[in-house]
Formats: sequence, C-alpha cells, structure tokens
Amino acid sequence: MTKYFKWFLIFVSLVSLSACSEKNSDKVSTKEEKVVRLIVKEDTNKIDEKVSFKKGDTVMDVLKANYKVKEKDGFIIAIDGYAQKPKEKTYWFYKVNGKIATKAANALKVKKGDKIYFYMEKIK
Repeated sequence: MTKYFKWFLIFVSLVSLSACSEKNSDKVSTKEEKVVRLIVKEDTNKIDEKVSFKKGDTVMDVLKANYKVKEKDGFIIAIDGYAQKPKEKTYWFYKVNGKIATKAANALKVKKGDKIYFYMEKIK
C-alpha cells in the first residue's frame, strides 16, 4: 500500500510542477513587446524597420541602439557616417508620427507604435 502511495505523491508532484511551468510560459508569451518604426534616409538609401525599445528610452537612445551616431547636445551631427553639412546649410532633422520634432532627440521619449523618421534637409 505504501508503494502505491509513493507513486501517487510522485504523480501529484509532477502534475503540480508542470501546471506551474505552463503558467510561467503564458506570462512570457503574453508580454507585450515595445516597438517603434524607425526610418532613416541616408542620401538616396532609405532604411525602414521596426525596432524594440525599453521604457524611458528617448529618440536618441533608439537611434544609437541601431546606428552609429555622432551628436552634440542632443542634436544629430552624423548617422552612419552621413554628416550634416553646415556650409551647405544641410542638417539632420526628424519627425515623430509625421510631425517635425520640437525637441532634441535626447529629450523626447518614445512611445509604443511611434513612427520616427530621420532625414537631411537643406535650410533656405
């Protein structure tokens, strides 16, 4: 009789452990991923990709996580070697969700689903 009782306890323990592990895997699969759309136009090349970010990240954090960036005081000077040209009055700009940014890239926090577009433009 004790032999059957031991097997019963082992069976119950295994069922309990497997039930716990399924709950943990559900938590992982339902965890929502934070993603933004990052578009960078370098000369004639346009790169459009979805990238992940962490809570509290700024536009600059997202850009630096995906490109080689030179910046000064939160303003972009070069992305992947494509540098702005002050003598030609050509500078890096960016839009978030279709609107021209009014803050430096290191001051604007990103939100899930944002569309961030970096481009160079000549000022008239």
